Amino acid sequence: PTTSALIVKEAGIQKGSSTPNTETAGNISFEQVVKIAKIKMSGLLARNLKSAVKEIVGTCLSMGVTIDQKNPKSVLKEIDEGKYDELIEKAGEQ
Repeated sequence: PTTSALIVKEAGIQKGSSTPNTETAGNISFEQVVKIAKIKMSGLLARNLKSAVKEIVGTCLSMGVTIDQKNPKSVLKEIDEGKYDELIEKAGEQ
């Protein structure tokens, strides 16, 4: 399935927002983002799980889906700052 289809399924919504900058379509947890990244890892251009997670967050941004009630842009910044490194590393070991 496509990344967007997996996000729709995890968020329990019909489709993404037609105006993602102003309207939120749904919300998923960071753990769900990691789960999708692990499923899609082989089909993404990402070199590692952290990069794959960032790709999924980018798709959430374009769909108007928030992550833990936060704007995906904020989550990307937090990933770059290392806030989620431990969680991503732990998921990568499984």
